[in-house]
Amino acid sequence: MLSDRLTNLLSLLSQDDYQTAGSLAEKLDLSTKTVRNLLKQLHSDLLDNGARIITKHGCGSKLEVYDLKKFNQLLTKNHSNIPSSPAERVQFLLEFFLNSKEYVKKEDLSDMLCVCKKTLTNDLKKAEEILNQYNITIERKPYHGMRAIGDEFQIRLCIAECIEKRNTRNSLLFDDEEKRKISLIENCIMECFEHETYAISDIAIENLIIHMYIAMKRIREGKYVFSLHTENDRYVGDEEYKLAKKCTEKIGEQFSIEFPKEEIEYLAIHLAGKKIAKSKNDDSRNIVINSKISELVKDMLEEVYQVFRIDFRNDLELIMSLGQHLVPLTVRIKYGMRMKNPILNEIRERYSLAYIMASQACVVIKQRLCKELDDDEIGYIGLSFALALERQRTQIKKKTILLVCSSGVGSARLLVFKLKETFRNYIEAVHTCDLRSVGKVDYSKFDYIFTTVPINEPVPIPVYEVNFFMNDEDIYEMRQFLKSKQKSKIAQYYPENLFFSNVDLNRKEEVIKYMCHKISKRRSVPKEFYQAVMKRERLAKTSFGNRISMPHPYKALTKDSFVCVCVLKKDILWDEDQKVRVVFLVSIQDSVSQDIKEFYKVTSKLLLSENCINELISNSSYESLIEILSRLENQLGGELDERQQ
Repeated sequence: MLSDRLTNLLSLLSQDDYQTAGSLAEKLDLSTKTVRNLLKQLHSDLLDNGARIITKHGCGSKLEVYDLKKFNQLLTKNHSNIPSSPAERVQFLLEFFLNSKEYVKKEDLSDMLCVCKKTLTNDLKKAEEILNQYNITIERKPYHGMRAIGDEFQIRLCIAECIEKRNTRNSLLFDDEEKRKISLIENCIMECFEHETYAISDIAIENLIIHMYIAMKRIREGKYVFSLHTENDRYVGDEEYKLAKKCTEKIGEQFSIEFPKEEIEYLAIHLAGKKIAKSKNDDSRNIVINSKISELVKDMLEEVYQVFRIDFRNDLELIMSLGQHLVPLTVRIKYGMRMKNPILNEIRERYSLAYIMASQACVVIKQRLCKELDDDEIGYIGLSFALALERQRTQIKKKTILLVCSSGVGSARLLVFKLKETFRNYIEAVHTCDLRSVGKVDYSKFDYIFTTVPINEPVPIPVYEVNFFMNDEDIYEMRQFLKSKQKSKIAQYYPENLFFSNVDLNRKEEVIKYMCHKISKRRSVPKEFYQAVMKRERLAKTSFGNRISMPHPYKALTKDSFVCVCVLKKDILWDEDQKVRVVFLVSIQDSVSQDIKEFYKVTSKLLLSENCINELISNSSYESLIEILSRLENQLGGELDERQQ
């Protein structure tokens, strides 16, 4: 097997063109003399493996392969364990630093990874960025090299994150012996939980098993967690500590290892961060919501109301649901723990409005707890809002119908029954009269007239002629009529004079300033409108992936609701690594609107639909936008019909 330096040199040699020792030295960041010596050594090592180095004076050296089968066998053997992509190298560097307490030099890392110093520097930078998220730093010491230093708790969290990226327990990261140990840990933990009522999800159990495997391995290496101070910690209770002690005792017996008090507290913290609310009928102890959590929930719902003008402030079920979720969430925030959300994509797709609301509510968490939540945590909070929206879902406003029928009382009653049964989602009540009584009716009590006979005199409300014997086509047309007469028309929020395309700007501040300027010329907005939008930008990100951003004022400021749409000429960097092509600047009126929920449902569906956004980018016209919105509105209306059948 070739050394790392020889592997690097071999990767640069060509079978077609000669390369001088000087050019190779420059690429490898070595001296010319060293490269010449390496070429001689490589030639010697290759002779028994189907290749050799040809050197020609004045031209340089090149590779000659005379036995391809032997040479390929050498390459396969030599490269089987060397990371090949930047992502794999970053993963390698993370695991190396996290599991090594010795200093390592850059030259040695270059040899290990078979890359030049420039490539290694780029990979190191990315690895350091990840380590810094856990407050782990790379210490550099002259003549010694580098090593990672940080809190043991955070080091373990970072190791767990690395394992998760390598597909956890089924990954080649673990050999058979390690898999056996993990299986034994799982048996111990499951046996402890079998007779307990502690509520924890299956995914959290999997995570707990990996953390206990890491803890056990680190303890054997003499690396312990210290000074967790959980005795008086309101985050960890007796229930967590007793269960943690039970688990560590069981695992300790299995592996002949002793867990000190701090390590028991370490497990208790993980349990507290993974606890979930129990069912109403569960008589065991549940999550206790203290006054600080209650106040936080109250402010989150106030934030949602101020921005969206949708009122959950008195929704007791949502208040309790958020409160129970925030108790373990504050543990995760305090200790920098993460909880993967396996259904994040489904939440964003199916409950897009709830996800966007949760994102706004989490601005309060960032302000209070100085922590910006990741998408996984926002997704979990979004589920609570999704349930609240289902409970509070704005039903299609049912109509009161006047049925004009001249075929007798019996037939009129039959038709009333048919209408109520077929259109129960749209009709509140049906009253009847004959043709002679049309002029005597108080029309303020009715929304529409359905009639089986022509009405010749003028009436102040819409008239729809119906067949007594309704077929499928009649039913479809009537349903479309009833739906089309609803007041909720999403397009009204998207005025044509606030749609701009092919805008050539490079920075988000420029885009927002441009849009606010255009809005001020066309709508009545307060002078501080731009500052209010920028204040919201500083609070939390407004890009949600999918090449879109939804900036908005930090609170409702305008007398009416509208959206300004800007399709950019090219993608620009918006929040951190998020690229944006379409910007929806939303302003919601400072008074409550009955249609606002439907507006947000359709708009959020648009924002998180990859197909719709790509369609708008491909055809960046106002007509295209309205067509997409109308299509989504009809789809959501159809889904509502199906749920209510």
